[in-house]
Amino acid sequence: MADQDRSDRPGPLGHVRVLDLTRLYPGAYCTGLLADLGADVVKVEAPGAGDGMRFVESGPDAVLAAHLSLNRGKRSLRLDLKSALAPEVLRRLAASFDVVVESMRPGMLDGLGIGFEALREVNPALVWCSITGFGSDGPLKDAPGHDITYLGVAGALSMLGHDGAEPPLPDAVISVPLAAMTAVAAITSALVQRDRTGEGCRVEANMFESSMWMVQDHVTRGLAGPAAGWGDFAGRGIYRCADGRLITVTASEPRSWAALCAAIGRDDLAGLALGEDEPRKIEAVTAALATRPAADWIASPGLAGGVGPVNRPEDLVDEPQVVARKGIVALEDEAATPVVANPIRIDGADGEAASLARSAPPELGADTDEVLAEAGFTTDEIADLHAAAVV
Repeated sequence: MADQDRSDRPGPLGHVRVLDLTRLYPGAYCTGLLADLGADVVKVEAPGAGDGMRFVESGPDAVLAAHLSLNRGKRSLRLDLKSALAPEVLRRLAASFDVVVESMRPGMLDGLGIGFEALREVNPALVWCSITGFGSDGPLKDAPGHDITYLGVAGALSMLGHDGAEPPLPDAVISVPLAAMTAVAAITSALVQRDRTGEGCRVEANMFESSMWMVQDHVTRGLAGPAAGWGDFAGRGIYRCADGRLITVTASEPRSWAALCAAIGRDDLAGLALGEDEPRKIEAVTAALATRPAADWIASPGLAGGVGPVNRPEDLVDEPQVVARKGIVALEDEAATPVVANPIRIDGADGEAASLARSAPPELGADTDEVLAEAGFTTDEIADLHAAAVV
């Protein structure tokens, strides 16, 4: 893609081309956000099945929710990275890309001759981002793991429990999108540095250290003595209402606590300071909130009294804040598939304007010939690669 063509792409990263060598969730979150910011993301997928994200089903109707939401707005290049011809193909591709993102085991791509050092020979301005579980060195660099593995080792999982209770098993992944956000920050920082120096560099992000960063204040506190949580306060908790729905209460300041006490008819508790006679306050708030449905408390006292909903994902389409900011947008497909909008907003853009990756994920390899041609491969060379089952 010529520079003049890049300038026509919208978004703050419209001039950036990203070669996505990742698989499954960690890289998909990262490059999905880059695509929403305008980057031209080309996802490299193995011949045959492609990325496993294409088969992660969700819900009773087997919706490919992960693939639809995280791989939208990208292009797909079919390429066998283990082929003897792969190094030469990638070298030619890398010459016209700004960023490579990969999530393989540390050193795996180096062993195939397609690592950072090999590709920077043809493109010294290349920014290379590695997303790993534990990092590229250290005793756990080759260790397998999943979301709760990293949360557990990082000390973050223990903080999800309360007052010594066993932590809950999260239904949603936490360390993976956190590491992806870290990777996006690393990539954009490296691009800014490249604008000054003209040189690319290698950056890293991993699930373990991103999770440890999330609980950094607890780590600092714990190094000075036993790590402690927030403790039990009537003004900070999750309560069940008369209809069985849960609400959050964060009335820890005098004004919000007084508003909550007025709403539940317990003005006698309003003068008690945070930490004062908490068992009696917790009992009173628990009993009062259980007398009415959640919607009543959310309406009044609402957030002024520290009360907010515990939404389920399907509730978000009707959440007033989501509606106002267009936090859910539709893909440009026949089903108008709803997806979460880009959370990064620039110059007051709403979610719809900020979400530039709105096309549905492409079929496996749909853009192979186009991307190769942009990199300078001739029609005959592309045909030869197909004949050799390299692409």
